[in-house]
Amino acid sequence: MKIENNTVAIMAYKITIDDKNGELIESADEQHPKSMLFGLNKMIPGFESKLLGYQPGDSFEFGLTAAEAFGDYRSEMVIDVPKTAFVVEGKLRDDLLFIESEIGMMDSQGNPIRGRIVELHDEHVKMDFNHQLAGKKLFVSGSIQDVRQVTAEDLNPSGGCGCGSGGGGCGSHEESSSCCSSGSENAYEEDCPTCGNPAEERGKGSGNCGCG
Repeated sequence: MKIENNTVAIMAYKITIDDKNGELIESADEQHPKSMLFGLNKMIPGFESKLLGYQPGDSFEFGLTAAEAFGDYRSEMVIDVPKTAFVVEGKLRDDLLFIESEIGMMDSQGNPIRGRIVELHDEHVKMDFNHQLAGKKLFVSGSIQDVRQVTAEDLNPSGGCGCGSGGGGCGSHEESSSCCSSGSENAYEEDCPTCGNPAEERGKGSGNCGCG
């Protein structure tokens, strides 16, 4: 059976930055392969499209441009957020305000989005809402161990979702992975730190977090 939409591929792989000699950011060896679910947008686009048509026993290696992976780095995604946005019930959430702190929020459409603090200032913090691998080229190599049809259990896993949709590795819908996860499983679940609105109100307004 070949990899196509609505199939699950069992594979071993390595993902490095730039080329095969680059920094290793994710891997699954032949003794511990991962299951990749195709056709449901569970993976970064290039990873999924370039593996269509492969079958058990095949090896692969290919590069991914930034556009095929996590997109180009966008300077407009780096914004100044006033510290007053992190005041909840009259108290500044100092525990959130440190360099490299990642905070799950909502965008104007109510979609989960994660921002990372890159600078601290007296009255504001600078946050980067780009994925940490935005602008990076990737190199992927590995082998296909098995391919099978999707089952009901695959469609309703107890774990994460997969790369680019909140959990799992580059294609895995089972385990969490920092290099490919969009972070939606960690969206802020308390009062919104951007405007202080209750969590249940997020997505109803036009602010950066989705609050009004």
